[in-house]
Amino acid sequence: MSQGSKRYWRSLRLAGRFATQIWWLGKTNRLLPAKAADQRRRKLYLAQAQEFRRFAVSMGGLIIKVGQFLSTRVDMLPKEYIDELGKLQDAVPPESFEQITAVIEAELGGTLAEHYASIDAEPVAAASLGQVHRATLLDGQEVAVKVQRPGIDELVEVDLRALRSVMGLLARFTPVFRFVDWEGVCDDFETTHRDELDYLKEGRNAETFQRNFLFNPHVEMPQIHWGQTTRKVLTMEFMGGVKINDLAALDQAGVDRSELARNLMELYLHMLLTDGFFHADPHPGNILVRPDGIIQLIDFGMVGAVSEQMRQQFINLVTAFFGRDPNGVVLALQEMGFVGWDADVTALKQSLIPLIDTMIDNLVGMFRGSSFLDTAVAAGPRAGIAASGASLDQLREVILTQPVSLPGYVSFIGKALITVFSNCYKLDPEVDLVAIADEWVRPLKAQGAQQILNQLLDNGWTLLKSLPSTLRHLVSLAEKLDQGTLTVALAPAQLRQLEAADRANTRRWRRTALLAAGGMAGALLAWRRTNRPTAG
Repeated sequence: MSQGSKRYWRSLRLAGRFATQIWWLGKTNRLLPAKAADQRRRKLYLAQAQEFRRFAVSMGGLIIKVGQFLSTRVDMLPKEYIDELGKLQDAVPPESFEQITAVIEAELGGTLAEHYASIDAEPVAAASLGQVHRATLLDGQEVAVKVQRPGIDELVEVDLRALRSVMGLLARFTPVFRFVDWEGVCDDFETTHRDELDYLKEGRNAETFQRNFLFNPHVEMPQIHWGQTTRKVLTMEFMGGVKINDLAALDQAGVDRSELARNLMELYLHMLLTDGFFHADPHPGNILVRPDGIIQLIDFGMVGAVSEQMRQQFINLVTAFFGRDPNGVVLALQEMGFVGWDADVTALKQSLIPLIDTMIDNLVGMFRGSSFLDTAVAAGPRAGIAASGASLDQLREVILTQPVSLPGYVSFIGKALITVFSNCYKLDPEVDLVAIADEWVRPLKAQGAQQILNQLLDNGWTLLKSLPSTLRHLVSLAEKLDQGTLTVALAPAQLRQLEAADRANTRRWRRTALLAAGGMAGALLAWRRTNRPTAG
């Protein structure tokens, strides 16, 4: 049996054993009192999570990333799993320099000395899929050389196949994925991590971010050296900043951490809400800071895209959430695919009303002082953090008892935002991310309203322009009808076109009338608020 087959079956055996344990738990827990059954269930989940974490570390490859990814999916896994998998770090022992040299020479052709004046044997970073070495080009430029681990592409394919088999097994025989689009999750995970193995694509991603932030003075991305770059070797400008979570080094350099937190948050809001193209792996090792406070963003293998429609839906969700509007929240969630249209929205709204208030009141406590998972999920000792943990438990309860699921396409958005929030609050525990987000969302919301108004005006103007000729035709037709001289001969195809045009015009008139009525009602309400008589 090949190494790949052994790896696949080891993963499947572990999942099969876990599924059997959960199935047996469900059968036997019915005989126990509720409290004892709950304690037994939590004990099993914790034991399984600890075993999976050890398994992932020993196997390496993509399995570590699977664990990290699942640690953000509060809709899929119980709290014990979330806590334990949050401890997984994508750091493994490096490959030998001889093996790395062989990959570089095979990819670039010729000897190492023909491409680099020098290259450090010890990597500056080693992860599950590749590692980075500091080097100098023949012209003296300092660069970072990212090299894939030998044979990692074959291991990734094995792990992706195993992941899909495991998810299917758990979905069929356990209630774990009851409301989860697990196939969509697998699709999203596969696409993202296959792309991560293509360093040519990563180089193009870096240049896209460079163009998007060309006039932003607070961030820079490394230049790509295409002459020393292939699908498995990426040579880029060396970024010499310190990690964004190295608070002592930032303070020593005199960096304004409050301003840095704001700049980081605005950077991601711009990616998500303006460009629709975002860095999906913003952990501290990928965000460096120069002594002058400039953010250096690196590692563009994991990126995500947000459609214009989804951006508007996200703006609607944020607006409704902070407006404490459960109706608006449910509607936005339905439009984004989080909630099925056949769901019991009344029950969902009733569940969300206390949850929205609690989460808003404790939002800051979910991230201050430590990582999101360590504080919000594990519920640390401080009162604010404990309340935050309770909020997340409430959220998990809603997700598991209502037909709510996180679609696969938003998985990496959530993971990125959680990481960014945590980074910001570590930099400045007093930073008001809600206010920063509101500053971004308000003008974007206004732009959306302006687009609707423009559509209303365009439709109305088109209809008004056509009105004179339409009236002339109507007068002519009326005269002919009155005189009995009107004759019409239409082919079947023409008749169908006429009927379709009539339906389209009817819909256009109806839409314009509704938009006009809504606009006038909004204007009237605004006038009444402004001119409301004061008491006394």
